[in-house]
Amino acid sequence: MAEDVDRVDETGTDDEESEPEEGMPEDVPETVETKEARKISLRSNPLGFILNIRMLRRIFQILAFIGINGYILLAWFHMPNVQAFWLSIWQNLPTLPILAPLEAPFGVIAGSFDTMIREFATGFFPFFTIGAMLIIVVIVGRAPCGWICPIGTIQDFITLPKRTKIRPTQGTEQELRKVKAYIFVIVAFLAVWVGFARLTGTAGALENALGDFVNDAFAPLNPAYILFVLLPGQRWPTSLETLWYFTDPNLWSIWALLQMVFVIFVFLVSFWVPRWFCRWLCPAGWFYSIFSRDALIGIGRNPARCTPDTCNVCEVVCPMNIRIRKYPYKHMYSPDCIMCLECKSHCPNNAIILKFS
Repeated sequence: MAEDVDRVDETGTDDEESEPEEGMPEDVPETVETKEARKISLRSNPLGFILNIRMLRRIFQILAFIGINGYILLAWFHMPNVQAFWLSIWQNLPTLPILAPLEAPFGVIAGSFDTMIREFATGFFPFFTIGAMLIIVVIVGRAPCGWICPIGTIQDFITLPKRTKIRPTQGTEQELRKVKAYIFVIVAFLAVWVGFARLTGTAGALENALGDFVNDAFAPLNPAYILFVLLPGQRWPTSLETLWYFTDPNLWSIWALLQMVFVIFVFLVSFWVPRWFCRWLCPAGWFYSIFSRDALIGIGRNPARCTPDTCNVCEVVCPMNIRIRKYPYKHMYSPDCIMCLECKSHCPNNAIILKFS
């Protein structure tokens, strides 16, 4: 496990994480004993290779990905009953704390952040959207980011193949995580400004100046918006007679090409840096993290089982690059935790436990 990551220094502190406990160890290589413990655990429970938290999450992510784009079940696969099931969920949970555009032609469930920004831009305060988001985030934290978000799902599946993963130092990680906060401030400010201008009837010049950024300043660079709104909205050839669609100048405009290149770049980098977009660029994740820090459900460590002086498997496998050992045993209250439970499924000592605060 340890050979899959670069060794890093533990210098500096993180504004978004708790202060480190004194005397906590630096990164340590995975020991032979740790590897043997994992092998023995697998031999004693061979079904654990299939029936485990990681496999459960993968299945749930696939089902959620399909459900969020539920209309595609009817348009492509003619499955009205399955589509009706996801629509029934939408009637009770119109938004979830994930990244999912409201305008997606196949979308059934939208993201709370996407909806909130659009509502601000219309001049209305999104009471219901924020209220529903708070209920979910305060109970389960950012678990929807780890189990439901379609962009997170794509990144997770891209990062599955084994290879050397890049793990920035804590100081670098700290600085990069600030970027998503800056993006949120800019996007929220523009949405409120546009909404106020529309209410006062002075939005004409502002709308012309912002162009594609007027209703949601993050949308043009939002991988979910590009994948689920812009690309399906293009005319794509479906037969030899419609091959001429490829000559449509809108499909090959400089802006459209830049957006597609950006999406490819996001997923390509994810091959070496797990969930880097979620960690550094996603303003929705930053907004959700404000309220998820002290969620009702979180993770902790069993001090009788955890061996932080000789083992750092939990930190090595964490896709959010959280320094788990620096938090108190009782509760790992990092705002960046997406409750993916990779730490729990990989821990050779079964020291990671779910906590109810």
